[in-house]
Amino acid sequence: MILQRPFRLFVSARFTVALLCLVALLLLLNVMLPQAAVLGEQSYAEVLQRSSPFARFVLESLRFGRMATSPVFLAVLALFFLNLVAVLAMRLGPTWRRIALRPRSEHGLQAWARLEESLGSPLPEAWSTAEVARALRGFGYQVRRPGERTYWAVKHRTAPLGFLLFHLSFLLFCAGGTMIFYTRFVGSAVLSEGQQFNGEYGSIERQRPLGAPPELRFSLETADPRFEKGEPVHLGAVFSFEQPGGALRRSARVNHPARWGTTSLLVNRAGVATVLWLQDESGFTLDRVVVPVRTRGQPTEIELADGSLRAFVHPLGENAAFPTRELLGQTALRLQATRESVVVFDGSLRPGAAAELDHGRLVLEELRYWVGVRIVSERGGGLLITGFIAGILGLIWRLLWYRRELALTWDEREFHLVGRSEFFSTRFRQELRSISSTLGGPSEDLQPAGRTTAGTGRGDDRG
Repeated sequence: MILQRPFRLFVSARFTVALLCLVALLLLLNVMLPQAAVLGEQSYAEVLQRSSPFARFVLESLRFGRMATSPVFLAVLALFFLNLVAVLAMRLGPTWRRIALRPRSEHGLQAWARLEESLGSPLPEAWSTAEVARALRGFGYQVRRPGERTYWAVKHRTAPLGFLLFHLSFLLFCAGGTMIFYTRFVGSAVLSEGQQFNGEYGSIERQRPLGAPPELRFSLETADPRFEKGEPVHLGAVFSFEQPGGALRRSARVNHPARWGTTSLLVNRAGVATVLWLQDESGFTLDRVVVPVRTRGQPTEIELADGSLRAFVHPLGENAAFPTRELLGQTALRLQATRESVVVFDGSLRPGAAAELDHGRLVLEELRYWVGVRIVSERGGGLLITGFIAGILGLIWRLLWYRRELALTWDEREFHLVGRSEFFSTRFRQELRSISSTLGGPSEDLQPAGRTTAGTGRGDDRG
């Protein structure tokens, strides 16, 4: 009894609205305030250094600059979901009783038909209770006969379950979001065609709080970069994933990553990789490397033979178009080679050409494509999709297949038809007139019938 009043306050519609407003305000601050996850740790630290003491208190002490882990945000979310669970638990019993096919008593239905506005009409000569029940079922109603001269009918009696399903979808969102937060891993790697990936990440943007980085084994079969004015516009690649029984090929395109279990690979960069072959005077191999080179900017430095020779591959010219696969064999790159800081070669080479050195030669064996791959592994996306579908179905179930209830009573002279609808009162009045006309009443000039206001009746939903 002592906790009954606080519990009623906790599950009240006002408290729920207040929590929703707080969540909306915090999400708005998440967009307005600088966030470490968006700026990166270094840029975020620079923002803090330039901020006032009050701003640093808001961003760091309250952790509004890291909203996803802010104690204030997490506390409000926890209250919201506790409120949601409490409301669902409280509504479960009344909802179950409401969807049951248990009509009011005959006395109660007759009192309802007499006290409220109803459609009244003289009793037709060919009045048949069996035909009346069949007519009501033809309009989609489930019919019960609690008395000799009384029918009770309900349409879409399970509509209140849509309320539970819609609110259950929020719990699915919570479970999916929590799972994504604790299992999401984001890393990147650069692969040349033919190269295999064995867990050598170039950088890790986000380490998952639970578990180690995903163990992946795949190779880049082919890349299909397309550029316009030096910018990638349509990057694609084919990856081969190792699995028992043979490799499995997956393609990636813009906004369509290659998927392997819970991991997705998205190509976000591309360029040209050089295959350099260093030989001695007798033609024996001293070193052979495949190195991605920069498409723009500074030259790419490559160490060969344990650093005894350094090669500098210059990027494509400012006005040079990115080579298509057909032109890779004809594309010339400027290459410089130094030994102990002394330039031993400086010129342009095409694939298959060699730079003659003092003690051997350096061959530009071929040009390949390389791609930058963003690797994302996470679990919980299926729960988010399920929650979204459940929310939409719950709204449709609750609002479009809304509950309607009828009471039909009669005596020797006339019958009375009364109804209640939760939504769309005008449409329900038209339905009542159609039912009355079918039963033998006049089809026009009828008085408005029934209480058709939304949200009336026993056990109404909220929210």
